[in-house]
Amino acid sequence: MYSDYICPFCYLGEAIIEKLKSRFDIEMEHIGIEIHPETPEEGVDLRGRIYGIEEMYENLRCRGKEYGLKFCDAKLLSNSKKALIVGEYARKVGKNQEFTHEVFKAYFEGCLDIGKEAVLFEIGEKVGLAKQEIEDCLKNSFYQNSFANNCAEARKHDISGVPTFIVNGKYRITGAQSEQTFVEFFEKINKEYS
Repeated sequence: MYSDYICPFCYLGEAIIEKLKSRFDIEMEHIGIEIHPETPEEGVDLRGRIYGIEEMYENLRCRGKEYGLKFCDAKLLSNSKKALIVGEYARKVGKNQEFTHEVFKAYFEGCLDIGKEAVLFEIGEKVGLAKQEIEDCLKNSFYQNSFANNCAEARKHDISGVPTFIVNGKYRITGAQSEQTFVEFFEKINKEYS
């Protein structure tokens, strides 16, 4: 799943896939890419960037309710780059899924600024990552390069929107799709492999 922590449809997509794991043999890996690299480190006011934001969040609340998701009235578009770099470290130490979920939850349910290191330290603590580990990974060029490679890989696959799910290296589903769309998609793939 190519996604960015600031994408509410990625949070919803993650929840749909988690639900469908009981029905299909699915392993999901979060591959973080930055969809708004122009966002300053302190973030920007969302209300000036998204027309109809109130309606969008109302729609997300309705869709998310079925999956136990809540969406706060976020006012800030965070710069997600640091969170995405920490996500690369979380992947290396086997905590990618937990970290991804907690970042989504902090941003969309807690209205926290995931661009702030203090917030990342709190999230890290919840999933077993020490503050020093996070500080070290943010300074380590390995994780910065890993994140940059994600972005390059996404461009290679012509991924311009998130979430984008690449299944078995050849199937793709993009955007804010319904659970039924995913079910039909996975059933079609299963038939091809039967």
